[in-house]
Amino acid sequence: MPHHMSSTDPTAQPSALPPALPPALLDLLTTMPELAVALSGGLDSRFLTHAALLAGCRVTALHITGPHMPPRETAEARRWATARGATFTTVPLDPLTIPAIAAGDRDRCYHCKHAAFTALLATAAPLPLCDGTNADDLTAYRPGLRALRELGIRSPLAEAGLAKADIRALAARTGMDRPNQAARPCLLTRLAYGMRPDAATLARLAAAEEELEDLGLWDFRLRLAPGAPPCLQLGPAHAMPQAATAGTTAAGTTPANFALPPPDALHRILARHGFVDAAIEADGPVSGYFDR
Repeated sequence: MPHHMSSTDPTAQPSALPPALPPALLDLLTTMPELAVALSGGLDSRFLTHAALLAGCRVTALHITGPHMPPRETAEARRWATARGATFTTVPLDPLTIPAIAAGDRDRCYHCKHAAFTALLATAAPLPLCDGTNADDLTAYRPGLRALRELGIRSPLAEAGLAKADIRALAARTGMDRPNQAARPCLLTRLAYGMRPDAATLARLAAAEEELEDLGLWDFRLRLAPGAPPCLQLGPAHAMPQAATAGTTAAGTTPANFALPPPDALHRILARHGFVDAAIEADGPVSGYFDR
């Protein structure tokens, strides 16, 4: 076979096939040959980074750090991004210094997003800054979206009309790891509105949830509310038989023999981090718990 095939040869193959991305997303990304992505380490921002790299973009992944972000998530985001050739940069932020967040106001997510993306924009300049908001987010209660609109942040996944299910399917189809990754929003969401967060409590929450992840839990939150015991909320996947077939652990795998640990094992972990007499509930989706 000759080294160079004739362009008229019907069996000829292009040297590089275009990435298997929806045209709407690919068209958006190709207008930004170099861009910054706000990489939390969650599924959506990882997929946006993955898709941009597939499209041939040069990607700078910017990751917010602070007392509201578990150290494990920062370490994993760094490992994941650098392994794929993105430039990884941390951007420190202490949201506890923002009065509305320190007071636990209902609009704390808006204020946190505004502060975070203001810092990210300053770091990203002159590159365009994009985030992983998807089309489903546009129809859900997401106070932070107002901040993104005010600051002019691009959301290519939402602009391309991609919902969460589309992103999971595309992630699997294009070879991205952990396409069934569960959402893990920042630690401030573990506190009821009106509670004043402090760095020590957030650190205890992060450490307890890390141990629970090590047991194999993936769809859960440890919630705190005034006048109530701590509550370990388990999502629907953990409440069903064969839960392991429905989700993914922190490591991205779901062993076929996974079984929910006994309550006493869960209570021991919680007590070790100061969350004694905790309730364990499995009564619905874990997302948006304090907004329902």
